Amino acid sequence: MGSSVDFVIHGPPGSAPPVLAEAFLAGVREAGADDRLWKTVPRGDDPGVDAMQLLVTRPGDTNVLSTCTPVFLQAPLLRGMALTHRNLTPLARLVADRFFLVARADAPWATAEEFIRDIPKRTTRTGGYFKGGINHLLALSIAEGTGADVEFIVVPSEPAVWTALIEGSIDWGCGVAAEILPHVEAGTLRVLAALAPERQSTFPDIPTLAEVGVPVTFNLWRGLMGPPDLSPEDQARWHRIVEAVRTTKAWQDYLVRNGQTDGYLPGDGFKAFLQTEWDWYEKHLGMAGLLPAK
Repeated sequence: MGSSVDFVIHGPPGSAPPVLAEAFLAGVREAGADDRLWKTVPRGDDPGVDAMQLLVTRPGDTNVLSTCTPVFLQAPLLRGMALTHRNLTPLARLVADRFFLVARADAPWATAEEFIRDIPKRTTRTGGYFKGGINHLLALSIAEGTGADVEFIVVPSEPAVWTALIEGSIDWGCGVAAEILPHVEAGTLRVLAALAPERQSTFPDIPTLAEVGVPVTFNLWRGLMGPPDLSPEDQARWHRIVEAVRTTKAWQDYLVRNGQTDGYLPGDGFKAFLQTEWDWYEKHLGMAGLLPAK
């Protein structure tokens, strides 16, 4: 064809979206799913927003797509943006991802039981890169479930959460396997609990937080977003590429290593799902008092 694909990465280096993108690109190559040259386009300085702003400038362009996560919903809600996912073309939900509760390797809590027993006794600190993000909502839920006083620290980026935790600026954090695995394997972080209904294959010996009496769970989706005005035929072409990638060893290895499950939902199904998600975030961000006044 002689054309190229701009694959927009909506999260910064050290976050989960670049890990997904690397695996997806490996799957495209393994499957021979597309003969165009694929180029990654980093747009993670303002996660979600930068990617959406790029996509909307290229209506009908079949040579651009972006990784996406709930920040595509959270940022427009929190900022009262006119630009939302409805201005774009939802291509496919890819996976479901789970969060883990983690602390420094030298933290005073060796187990989840010790953590939930101790944190109501004093103020502890956790963090994320914006109020109203998943880290913040999980912190509110854990604080409510344990009766603890939790201070939420805003850090510059998603990867900065782990720097802050390792350096001692915060006491504990919540993250997905793709983010925490390098630090766990380096021996700097310790996994205390899975924020899921059941134990996760990535850390099979780690209990769920519900097992120790605090039923906080969260299921994070990850997917692909296209620019506005893609025709049904162009969308179907992207779906065929995704379906080819899903069968590859590169993609399956990515799912296993990062403890993710297949959550494939293409086209109109993904679009309807995003509206349900929008309603959930609008409700919960409103309950937290974080939505701008109308």
